[in-house]
Amino acid sequence: MAWLAENRKAQTRWGTAVSRISNPRLSETDILARLRRIPFFASLSESALTELATQYPLRALDAAEILFREGDSGASLFIVLDGEIQITRQLNGAPILLSAIAAGDFLGEMALFDDAPRSATAHAVRPASLLEIPNHAFHQLLHSNPQIADDTLRLLSRRLRASNTRHLDELMRQNRALEEANRVLQENYAATLEALSAALDLRDRATQGHSQRVTAYTLLLARALDVPESEHEALRLGALLHDIGKIGVTDAILRKPTMLTPDEWSEMRKHPEWGAALVDKIDFLRGARAIVLAHHEHFDGSGYPNGLRGEDIPLGARIFTVADVFDAVTTFRPYREPMTPQAAAALIRAHSGTKFDPRVVAAFERALPDMLGVMRASFED
Repeated sequence: MAWLAENRKAQTRWGTAVSRISNPRLSETDILARLRRIPFFASLSESALTELATQYPLRALDAAEILFREGDSGASLFIVLDGEIQITRQLNGAPILLSAIAAGDFLGEMALFDDAPRSATAHAVRPASLLEIPNHAFHQLLHSNPQIADDTLRLLSRRLRASNTRHLDELMRQNRALEEANRVLQENYAATLEALSAALDLRDRATQGHSQRVTAYTLLLARALDVPESEHEALRLGALLHDIGKIGVTDAILRKPTMLTPDEWSEMRKHPEWGAALVDKIDFLRGARAIVLAHHEHFDGSGYPNGLRGEDIPLGARIFTVADVFDAVTTFRPYREPMTPQAAAALIRAHSGTKFDPRVVAAFERALPDMLGVMRASFED
């Protein structure tokens, strides 16, 4: 009883009478009857239970009404006398259910240890009545009743484990959902790129299938050069979209069956810069930029658009240039017949150190059997 007597002065600050008059659902007799049925308070005397029932504010909540929100200051705990309270916490912008507190249980217990903000939100599932006890009063109760102190520690331990388990389960569920969403996104992304590269090829009937073949050749050359796998996606992206800048070239120039005039050639030579400007505007396409911009640069500096030389040319573009020329000279064009693979290989060797990086040419020799396999499969289709 001493712990209650010591707190009677403090109780006046809680406006007990006002709280009990405002929206009452339970009489003091009802409150006392419910407290008697709570196992947690079994060790309290009848007089102590009576003090609890008569001296502390009664909170009445309607269904869905908020008791407190995550982040609110907290200096009291609540005994649920009837109804049900759900405890939720925000995780990645969505609420997760931590626990459901039924009649005879309590919540807000972290206020016993500090005045830190509430770590979760509590709301009534259905109309509920709660007894509100300030933390200083509950401290006195614990000191005066060792059994309640032991029970409190066990309960808090169970709740902490359950809360952590639910939190971990929800994190794992959200992670699985994120992985699935990412998988679908990647599939859609890949399909979009394939469709875009195919659409580019279709603008020029002489180059149908070109983007798919040069992509396969580029990746074979990269493997022959031991380029890390982590860099292959950027190479694949650049190879697929290398000619995306040709969207800005007119059909009259792009589909012209004879050699281009100097003015037409000047227009055609702008497509690397147009393409680079396009992919720069789209986050998931920026990895293609190096090849898109530099795939017509030559090892000796004679290429375009910037006349880059040697290793100033990005490695991906140096690799792609060999793949691109090999495919271009081994496929039909309106103005010439295709070369044999052997003649194409000889042409590439002849330009090692001028148009092509000698290191990439050496890798081409190693990768050529596999590249021929890709070529055969493409034309069989």
